[in-house]
Amino acid sequence: MQVFKLFMKVLKKNLFTSMIYVIVFVAISIPMARSAAADKAFKDTPIKIAVFDEDDTPESRALTEFIGRKHKLVELENDKDKIMQALYFETVNYVLIINDGYAERLVGSDTDGLFSTQHIHESYATVMVSQLLDSYVGSVRAYLASGADMSEAQQSAADAVLSQAEVTIARSKGSEDLSEASSTHFRYLTYILISVIINALCPVLLKLGKKEFRFRTNCSCMKSASYSIQVFAGSAVFIAGLWLLLMVVSVVQNGGMFTGTAWYAVLNSLIYTLICAAIALLICSFEPSDTVVNLLTQIIGLGSSFLCGVFIPQSMLGEGVLAAAKFLPAYWYVKVMEMLSGSEAFDGSRLAMYMLIELGFAVALLLIALVVNRVKYSSAAIKLPKLTAQPQKQ
Repeated sequence: MQVFKLFMKVLKKNLFTSMIYVIVFVAISIPMARSAAADKAFKDTPIKIAVFDEDDTPESRALTEFIGRKHKLVELENDKDKIMQALYFETVNYVLIINDGYAERLVGSDTDGLFSTQHIHESYATVMVSQLLDSYVGSVRAYLASGADMSEAQQSAADAVLSQAEVTIARSKGSEDLSEASSTHFRYLTYILISVIINALCPVLLKLGKKEFRFRTNCSCMKSASYSIQVFAGSAVFIAGLWLLLMVVSVVQNGGMFTGTAWYAVLNSLIYTLICAAIALLICSFEPSDTVVNLLTQIIGLGSSFLCGVFIPQSMLGEGVLAAAKFLPAYWYVKVMEMLSGSEAFDGSRLAMYMLIELGFAVALLLIALVVNRVKYSSAAIKLPKLTAQPQKQ
């Protein structure tokens, strides 16, 4: 097992750099996954609003009371400099001025110029406040048109606008076994797998594949099959160890052992791990330098992640991008995860087809790597100089 021991010795030197990827990934993915799961539930957060009532009528005071039921009212002196200072330091998020003549315009046909607003920048909160005001004014006018008096119209409009409906987010059948946090974690695995495997495995295979080492091995009593088996065993131990480590993290993200269809995500990650190993073998076939290996890691890892929907959902990508991404294995990996997370309807036959396509990529990449190696060593054998016997001088 000399080659296997040498494999592990060389791997140990490159393992620290690669494990940094894993440590950073685990440190970042756990809060990101939990944050992604929490974002599924919408929360309307109240903001700090200063209201200046220049109309000073029962109608304008009712509007101020309505805003106070939804957001936090802040008292502020009506001075331009102090208002800008309060907005800059975010002691106030939104300034609403109820213009003079608000009550008259509310019952009239022209509703332009009811309010004036001030805020530092556009945000979801400021847009929501603007929509809230529009909804209130529209509801009041609708109740007035139906025959209600002003007091009743304002109370009914406030109750209608502020009413909340209970919303339940439904997930498609077959996707309920995988938690949101675990689903996000599995999606990001594509980047970390390709990065760690290429960065750790390629330098080892390149050093063991150097001509000096191979020629020395060929001259020894070790059979070529034994050499290949030991290199394969070393690669398998590293890849299996990495995959098992990431699966332990996945179990933690899932909140317990996987059940039901969640095991498809585990199988999907295993298939993609084999694809990453095949990519590493193909890269080693061309004998690149360490600098080129690092460059290829970033190009393949980040490029496929952005194109195939790892960092950006596939629903937000253009048709041209998705058409090109279909030629990359990460696209089909993400398609499986979208089905398991509930973004797409669960279909067992399509799920199996996506995984078979991934296996096809793994086999194709492995065959290409073997062919390149075969051609390379055949060419090297042809270029070897022939030894000719030199006549001895008498």
